[in-house]
Amino acid sequence: MKITKEKMKALILAGGRGRRLNEMTKKRNKSMVELFGKPIIEYNLEHAVEAGVSEIVIVVGYRKEEIINRIGNQYKGIKVTYAVQKEQKGMVDAIETAKNAVGKSDFILMLADEIMINADLRGVMKKFRDESLFAVCGITFESDRRSIGKTYNAMTNEKGRVFRLIEKPRFPVNSIKGTGHCVFRNEIFEYIQKTPINANRCEKEMVDMIQCAVDEGKKVYVYPLSKEYTNINSTEDLDVAKEMIERHNPRVLIIHNQMKYYGGGELLIVELANWLTKRGIKNDILTLSKSRDVENSLINTEIIIPENNLNIEPPGYRDVKSILKAIRIFRKKLREIEKNYDVINFHDFPVTWTLFPKKKPCVWFMNMPPNLWSRPDAGFFYRALNKARILADRIIVRSSVDFIAVAESLNLKRAFERYGKQAKMVHFGINHEFFSNGEKEKAVKKFKLDGKFVVVQSGMITEARNQLESVKAVEKAKEKIQNILMVLAGKEEDRYAQKVKEYIKNKKLEKQILFTGNLKREELRDIYMAADVGLFPIGGQGGVLAPFEVLCAGTPIIISEDMETSELVKRQDIGISTSEYDKALVEVYNNKEKYLEQAKKASLFVKNNLSWGAFSDRMIKLFESAWRRHK
Repeated sequence: MKITKEKMKALILAGGRGRRLNEMTKKRNKSMVELFGKPIIEYNLEHAVEAGVSEIVIVVGYRKEEIINRIGNQYKGIKVTYAVQKEQKGMVDAIETAKNAVGKSDFILMLADEIMINADLRGVMKKFRDESLFAVCGITFESDRRSIGKTYNAMTNEKGRVFRLIEKPRFPVNSIKGTGHCVFRNEIFEYIQKTPINANRCEKEMVDMIQCAVDEGKKVYVYPLSKEYTNINSTEDLDVAKEMIERHNPRVLIIHNQMKYYGGGELLIVELANWLTKRGIKNDILTLSKSRDVENSLINTEIIIPENNLNIEPPGYRDVKSILKAIRIFRKKLREIEKNYDVINFHDFPVTWTLFPKKKPCVWFMNMPPNLWSRPDAGFFYRALNKARILADRIIVRSSVDFIAVAESLNLKRAFERYGKQAKMVHFGINHEFFSNGEKEKAVKKFKLDGKFVVVQSGMITEARNQLESVKAVEKAKEKIQNILMVLAGKEEDRYAQKVKEYIKNKKLEKQILFTGNLKREELRDIYMAADVGLFPIGGQGGVLAPFEVLCAGTPIIISEDMETSELVKRQDIGISTSEYDKALVEVYNNKEKYLEQAKKASLFVKNNLSWGAFSDRMIKLFESAWRRHK
């Protein structure tokens, strides 16, 4: 048998309307009907990614623009091409429509209206390749014989080789139910002309095409692809799919120190919780505090607060005693409620110490690893104590955390150096739609920005955000940019904010610096739209979301070389990464059009690659993997 050298492609059939779904598909393609906030076709696109294909070919027809505009020319880094089926003449005609797009490659066929749980894509591909088969039909074993009548039945020998396929059988001969997930040699196209027209439906059927190959002695086998499967043709099928997904989703408990101050870390948790809810996953948050803003932002997530008198204000716990007390409080509450959840999701130290030594599926999103250090001039006792803390942290994390997720390469390195674990890269999300729709005029009017070269830095006024460095950059740049105005938007941490204000006063920079205080997100996006540049001289930790929010508005950014996201910014050429902030400000001022064009492209990059939906889906994969590992 001829084995093609090209890497395998995926062929997804998505041309149909699905009339039995009635009003749902009157104005949209059947595969674009949503299940837990995601079109059905995307469940199959994810299968294509899992299978490791080189390219995805989608056959479109009814309302094709809807699919093309949603998916675009790539999906999660894999090239996507389209073949247009002009008339809906059945599956074989749809396969033939894609012949040129598939080229000489072998391919895995998928129907865009199929849902299956934990599909073993790698297993079916391995069988196909290892045994040099002509085709493998993905199947499931179905106890309800009537359900088999909706797809096809397979008669096989004891090794799974097919000798007869039966389309929509009235009386199935066994419990084998065929799916549309099938792997084919490219030669299957040669059997299209040989396939007879079905007398009942007046079109060629895929089952008959495969049967032609079987009759000529081609090696066609079945493979148990999933234990649960449905093909969505009716509202009842849609209900079955929803129930299947919900039943197999893990229940997630998110644990974070506080949810009172709505910073970047808290925003991440709110977005994650809401996307978990949209995906049909029960989730709650265990924390020591909350705010009305956080409560109002959550869709259907309970905030669980154990009784405590701790007051955690940014940048965090004030002393070791408070940390130890928080660990005790979390551990006590976790023992009471952990049986109600399948997976624990930690966010930041010291909550990572609260599960040990109990074993339970656990994923840590390591946004800020613990700062376990002591002064260089510390005495023997404190150096020894520090070594003990580092050792304890390593033991606890390695024994109780299944996966560490990180958003950037710096923490990827830290995770390996500290814990010997290869962390999973999960880029954070940005609400591009929200931050790209600010109203410039509102900010100009409210904050009197007309005629100014506006530099914005958002985030709490703290030493970690390093606003003083922004002020010093403005001080140096004001000789060349006489209309410069620095807007510092964020809640003020008293001690550090006073230090910044004293510097401003001593240097007579009051006219160049504007403190707005804590703003509503709507006001913040308006300032982003009105600004000429965003400046973020942040160090190694924190503040990673704000620069990308600014980019959504099409506004250029300048960030620190030490910032966690610096490598991403450099690699994608979506901003300036430097330590000479004043020079960078002058550069943007003198070359506005150049940097506006860069920011325009950067905004598109954020939209296509850094969504909260994509972030949450990656986290869900880790939750599922941790859950399966313990099961």
